[in-house]
Amino acid sequence: EDSIYFTYKNAGCEIIRVSDALAFVEAISSGIEKSSISPFDIVFIDADKTRFLQYVEACLSNDKVLKKGGMMIVDNVLWKGLVLDLNGGSNDAVTDDEDKMKREELKKSRRARKLANIVHKFNDAIVKDERVEVLMLPIRDGLSLIRKK
Repeated sequence: EDSIYFTYKNAGCEIIRVSDALAFVEAISSGIEKSSISPFDIVFIDADKTRFLQYVEACLSNDKVLKKGGMMIVDNVLWKGLVLDLNGGSNDAVTDDEDKMKREELKKSRRARKLANIVHKFNDAIVKDERVEVLMLPIRDGLSLIRKK
């Protein structure tokens, strides 16, 4: 029986892990990072929510990090449903009782409300950015698929 093994190297792909991703991405964008990294097709951003816009800007400022037509996938764009609450919306229909209790606890958390506000500002800014097309998926904590024009 033949088995097919997929490896990233066989596909010409590479996973890069660094300690300070934003500094690394900014170094690529500015030309400081001189390694032979080609522009990425996909950049997944699951990082410090207060720096979402900085990550996106580093990817959009030129074509060194993310190629034209490339995708950024940004995680946690609904931040525990609290971003929906800021918009006057409700996510009660998609949660069970236990999740509702957790969300109520988060509402009380000053830090959670602050982060929700920051994420809300990110969502508002990115949807207005003419350099991209945005699709937000309201699954779990939310994912935004952002295509660079």
